[in-house]
Amino acid sequence: MKRNDFTLYLDNGEILKEIPAPIRELYTDDRSKVISVNDNSHSADLFMYYCGISSCREGYSWGPAVREHFLLHYILEGEGILKVGGKEYRLFKNQGFLLCPNELSHYEASFTSPWKYAWVGFHGLNARSYLELAGLSKQNPVFTFNRGELLKNCLLDMVKSFEEYRYGATLRLQALLYMLFSELIENSREDIINNKNVYSKNHYIRKSIEFIQNNYMQDISISQLANHIGLNRSYLSSLFKQFLNTSPHKYLSLYRINKACELLKDGSFSIVEVAGLSGYRDPVVFQKFFKNVMGISPNKYRKKFI
Repeated sequence: MKRNDFTLYLDNGEILKEIPAPIRELYTDDRSKVISVNDNSHSADLFMYYCGISSCREGYSWGPAVREHFLLHYILEGEGILKVGGKEYRLFKNQGFLLCPNELSHYEASFTSPWKYAWVGFHGLNARSYLELAGLSKQNPVFTFNRGELLKNCLLDMVKSFEEYRYGATLRLQALLYMLFSELIENSREDIINNKNVYSKNHYIRKSIEFIQNNYMQDISISQLANHIGLNRSYLSSLFKQFLNTSPHKYLSLYRINKACELLKDGSFSIVEVAGLSGYRDPVVFQKFFKNVMGISPNKYRKKFI
């Protein structure tokens, strides 16, 4: 990436055009809006490479890929999976994730509720320090934003400022980037100061998700899940409702269906095998539930990718 070039990206990451700064263009379709300008000479402390917003298709994935800068995503709707640093995270609305320079990552939209997210790519001499103040790092790439629409509005204002690009827009974009960090840092401090039990609640949710991801192929029950993490079933259900806006049973069921979609898309397994590998002992029950969730049978879904 040339520091003083404008780079225009398609939704799949392909470079569409490079033209000298400060000339600008905007790529837009019915799903994505991606804008980039690399005139960063005004600030070495913290500067923006690009920003954008995208409504992803079912199962749409990016990577594995490596970047030379920081990239922050914030989920506006839906859900998806992030794979980075040897770990897998299932993320939902009002959560976000950080990708660090030279770090291999892969992320994909859910097959049942694909996410819509906004993002901003940035770098700078103090970028890492600001991220650490916000509690974000290579070791801790995921966050939950608890301050309403502030972060969403900040990111959407960035995209709008790029679109309009009036005189002084560069300074406005710089201000919005600092504002974004301010909100992230404030959000992190509020978690520590005002919600001392948030860590423990998040811990239970993370342990629950980890248990489901490691055991979804087995005949597990929600009671087993609750016993595993040391909570009663009722309290566990209330935590899932609070943090994920769903029940443990529905989360497990949709996780299995999402895995089934991946296997069907691969095309290497029979319907009976997909059912078993997704945690369903009865293929008939699997096919009925799959059709109820996805709107088509497993066999018809697989044919879409053959």
